[in-house]
Amino acid sequence: MTAALRSIVILVLFAGIRASPLDAQASDTVWVWNTACRHPTIIAIRVRLDSTTLFRRSIPLCRIERRFENGRASFRFTAHRALVWYGYRSDEDESGKDPCDTTVAQTSFEIDVWQAGGEVDAIEMGVAADAPDGLHMNTIHMLSPAERVEMVLAPGLVLATWPEGRPGVRRASNP
Repeated sequence: MTAALRSIVILVLFAGIRASPLDAQASDTVWVWNTACRHPTIIAIRVRLDSTTLFRRSIPLCRIERRFENGRASFRFTAHRALVWYGYRSDEDESGKDPCDTTVAQTSFEIDVWQAGGEVDAIEMGVAADAPDGLHMNTIHMLSPAERVEMVLAPGLVLATWPEGRPGVRRASNP
């Protein structure tokens, strides 16, 4: 066997060892939103419309097996003004511009948030906005256990998530 062929065989064997079932199991340990977390990292979720907080909740996250994903929350609100939604119920026109989807003032909404997936460094949080005339938005917010993340759902309607710490630990300031 030539030296080059021997090197290729060694590389192939080494690659096979690296892709072992143990590596697959280790990568299945992800961030999970679950009230049963033993030593959770507490994350704040806030939804605001203009300067009004519509929803605020603290949720527990921990790194465990993916099968324990079960976080979910929802709330209702009535928009005091028209909301303009982009990218979900409207298609781009001939010029490539999104004509948007506008709901009138006093439209009632139900907002659902849930864990749509877990990653090694984040949670994929599903977010949907439903009104009597149908679904106006369905998207993914990448929730980070380590930093603040904001997402504009509709102009003026903002979802923010940030780490608060562990239970019993008080932070100096609240965003």
